[in-house]
Amino acid sequence: MLRFTLLAALFLIAFAPFAAAQETRPSRQCERAKLPGRSYIECLEKLSRETGEALDAAVIRIRELIDARSELAPVQKARWKNGLEEAHVLFVRFRNQECQSVAPYEGPNNRIGAFEERLACLVDKNTARLRDLEARYGKP
Repeated sequence: MLRFTLLAALFLIAFAPFAAAQETRPSRQCERAKLPGRSYIECLEKLSRETGEALDAAVIRIRELIDARSELAPVQKARWKNGLEEAHVLFVRFRNQECQSVAPYEGPNNRIGAFEERLACLVDKNTARLRDLEARYGKP
């Protein structure tokens, strides 16, 4: 049951950005029209790296917040942290599958296998997950 709940939550988190207009995608910070050639890919690579690092840092920070909760018994803290870790692993697996196997087919002008769509997907999914965690646990 816990696994189903986590998968349902991940599904909702993952598709929330898709429901918004394409212009609101965080990956649109890199504008193809303004960044010719390799500069566009480098911008997406940089954003992908930064959002991945920010997401990893957020998970570490949340684990520390859980540890700091003095009103919780050690077993409660352990369960919470284990649940958080399992949810994060499931998110990463989903994100990687979505961005590796689906997103490349979503490129503009029917460009199948567009590498930039994979990078944009990573940025967008990482940002959505980070925003969700920050909404629930606060910003650093």
